[in-house]
Amino acid sequence: MKKIFAIFAILALAISGTAFAADYVTVDVDHVQSKQGYADSTAQYVRAGKEVAGLQLGLQSRTSVSSAGGTYHSLETTVGKNIAGFTPFVGVGFDNGLNGGRGADFRYTLAGVTTGTPALGGYLLGGIKTRLTSTEANMTHQTVAFGTYSYPVEIGRAHV
Repeated sequence: MKKIFAIFAILALAISGTAFAADYVTVDVDHVQSKQGYADSTAQYVRAGKEVAGLQLGLQSRTSVSSAGGTYHSLETTVGKNIAGFTPFVGVGFDNGLNGGRGADFRYTLAGVTTGTPALGGYLLGGIKTRLTSTEANMTHQTVAFGTYSYPVEIGRAHV
């Protein structure tokens, strides 16, 4: 239920007048392959970003279904600054654990960098991020490299 609420909240922002000022809102579905022996998963991401006073603010909601069974959900907020085409960032996250189990949730900090370029009418983005600290009992030392290609889709706009 938290997953559905988070997705609707972000989509509501995307449709509302405040989100027309947003730099981006994306919805992605990815196959995530573990390099450390954990189960693979299919992950759904909803991301939003906005540049404010020269800082790039980000929000990411992630829901993954593990091939070993179970669902995980996390929410991250980040802040970064574009420097010569690269955007180093820091952030905080919340993971509510397997199937939203109470007591298994944890908070963490993260840092990373992204870079991107317009390509073929869309946007090509790549980056890497890692967890720095965590309240998790046995901290998962997680580093993620990612790449994505996004193509803009206009959902309709009121003409004034």
